[in-house]
Amino acid sequence: MKTEKEILCEFVGLIFHSDKSDSKDVFSKINLMKGSLTSVRMAANDALEMCSDMPKSDQELLNNKMLNAGLPSLLSLQNKAFKEFLKISNRGSIRNEKEYYLVRSLSETSVLNNEHQNTVYRLLESYELSRT
Repeated sequence: MKTEKEILCEFVGLIFHSDKSDSKDVFSKINLMKGSLTSVRMAANDALEMCSDMPKSDQELLNNKMLNAGLPSLLSLQNKAFKEFLKISNRGSIRNEKEYYLVRSLSETSVLNNEHQNTVYRLLESYELSRT
């Protein structure tokens, strides 16, 4: 069974079309596996953000590639990010940098409705003001 890090590294590689044999490719699985789980999660959040802007036909092709590679479906990864956002939203605050990047990446997509989008802006503003 693949670890979360392996799954996310392969997903990022598919999105950024990385060549797994190129040692200079920062999005290759080999190079991503060298980084921390937090950095891989951030890259995966960016990749999810890119997916939300893809046409549905491209999303379906990507989804098939992911399933053929033994990865979870695109929808399940998108839902995971949304579920995490809901936990943060219900709590009313962003606790750490990982949550900040997840919320920020969702703010730049069309996944959220207007109410959630307003919540995102409020959460981001509160977190950023507390960091200064």
